[in-house]
Amino acid sequence: MIRTEPVPITERLRRFPVVLTMALGLMLGLAAEAGAQAWTMPPGEAYVKVFYGKVSAADQFTFDGRRTDFIDGMPGDTFRDRSLYVYGEVGLSDRVTFVFSLPYKRIFIRDQAFRLRTYAFGTAELGARVALLPLFGIGPSRNALAVNLGIGLPTGYTRNYAPSVDAGQVNLQAMLSYGRSFYPFPAYAQVGIGYRLRSMLYVFSGAIPCRPGRDVNCIVDPRPDYGDELVYRIEAGLTPFGGGLLLQALAGGNWSWKEPVVGFSALNPIPTRQRFVKVGGGAAVYPFRLAGVAALASMGVSVQFFFTPYGRNAIAARDLFVGLEYRLRFN
Repeated sequence: MIRTEPVPITERLRRFPVVLTMALGLMLGLAAEAGAQAWTMPPGEAYVKVFYGKVSAADQFTFDGRRTDFIDGMPGDTFRDRSLYVYGEVGLSDRVTFVFSLPYKRIFIRDQAFRLRTYAFGTAELGARVALLPLFGIGPSRNALAVNLGIGLPTGYTRNYAPSVDAGQVNLQAMLSYGRSFYPFPAYAQVGIGYRLRSMLYVFSGAIPCRPGRDVNCIVDPRPDYGDELVYRIEAGLTPFGGGLLLQALAGGNWSWKEPVVGFSALNPIPTRQRFVKVGGGAAVYPFRLAGVAALASMGVSVQFFFTPYGRNAIAARDLFVGLEYRLRFN
């Protein structure tokens, strides 16, 4: 169920540069999949992470890369995302891991004339991670190579009523990831690069007719043509104290194949073409592992944070994710 509530103040909407979950999809991937891009889950094991995301922005990057107010003349964080996420992995075989995620989005926009908010389930992500080294006869080693295949399926939300929780179309993505363990030194690194195909298939989301003069936050074009994107992620980590602590350096971003040429407006609340870079870090603590309690050794508390040093048609966001994670056997 979706609930969108425009709250009029005193004057008509003058400018509405809403930039939403194109960037947030990448943030979710960075926050949830850190440590797993190149390695598959052993068969019969599962990993579950539930986390809260706090994304705030007072500024935006324009289509030509200039940094300016997110809402003209409005101080403070005029964009806020306060959402919950569930992310999981299940080892199906030695070579294949099933991956899924589902966000419950809570998005808030503050303008000179309106305060808007939307609560709804966003786009569900389903996918598989397939180990590639066994195909070349290479057994277990310090190296890992995998292809991550995924599909993004909207969950029935209304896509053309701002602030929308996502763009509303089906996405397909393939990413090749390489990882290296530096054992016995407690460290690893991995890098991934992929392609996101943004289809024109909108059957899993809804659209409403816009009423001129009444629905000021209704998007006239219900089926925008979103540009395909190059996506990339880089990660390095330390796992001291027998894996009881994890420290991460994280980076990622996307690069639209087509040049961003159209700025934000009321008719373009989610940019059809954008480029940005996210950098940050994270940490996780496994208290039961540190205490020697084997049965709960994989239970951990994690935090990741990111900022946006560069963008075109993107929000200059500050992102914080706090979560609980657990790894278990089911056979």
